[in-house]
Amino acid sequence: MTGSIALKRTGNYITDTLRHLGDFFHFTAKTFLLCFRPIRYRLVMAHANQLGMNALPLAFTTALFVGMVIVLQTGHELAMFNAKQYAAAGAAKGLTQVMIPVFTALVIGARTAASIAAELGTMRVTEQIDAMEVLDVNPMRYLVVPRLLAVMIMLPVMTVYADVVGLAGGWAMGVFALGVPANQYLQITLDFMTLGDVISGLIMTFFFAAAMAICGCYYGYTAGGGAEGVGRATTRAVVFTMMWLILLVYFLTSWILYLRGTIFAPRLLVG
Repeated sequence: MTGSIALKRTGNYITDTLRHLGDFFHFTAKTFLLCFRPIRYRLVMAHANQLGMNALPLAFTTALFVGMVIVLQTGHELAMFNAKQYAAAGAAKGLTQVMIPVFTALVIGARTAASIAAELGTMRVTEQIDAMEVLDVNPMRYLVVPRLLAVMIMLPVMTVYADVVGLAGGWAMGVFALGVPANQYLQITLDFMTLGDVISGLIMTFFFAAAMAICGCYYGYTAGGGAEGVGRATTRAVVFTMMWLILLVYFLTSWILYLRGTIFAPRLLVG
């Protein structure tokens, strides 16, 4: 009897999970298809200012301390081999390729997903979205698409600025904490860092932005149950945003490394 109950619960959990994923991907596909319809650019820019510009201090603070920590830790390890100056090389490539884009996405993603989910969830439980449907206004085109495009525009831009701040923090730590000459640190950074490192990090941010915007919009758009339901939707948006970002880090890093090793590396060797 106990085994049958456990089996039933497991089956119900799997069914609910698959249904949830189906609804989520259907919502995602519908949102991206609506991006090819006429876009309300004023709404996009308004949300870009709200979701992006207001988060710049958070992104800068995160990037600054990430850059400082990476250089400090790497430099102390390399000091055992009398090569602490090469912490600049590892930091330049690691920060621009992965660390800054990922940490920026994580801190901005939690803030963005929570903000979007709370806003749309409140509109859902107060029946504002239902009123739009009654008036034959597509709520997804008016509420979801502008937020998605705004986040996809602003996250890469914030990442570029965060790269600069993170590298500056690493330079300060290398010069004042590790004792590397300022000109030498800067020269090593320029010698080892390439435009491809920055571009690979920026490619990731477009996927990160889509994930955090879709999670926030989906859980806010489908919220229900009053104020308590809005709270649940906001929590789920943040949790699933973090989960999708971590999954994307692995798959995108593997994909970019594969492309570099199989497509771009042979061209460099031939050249």
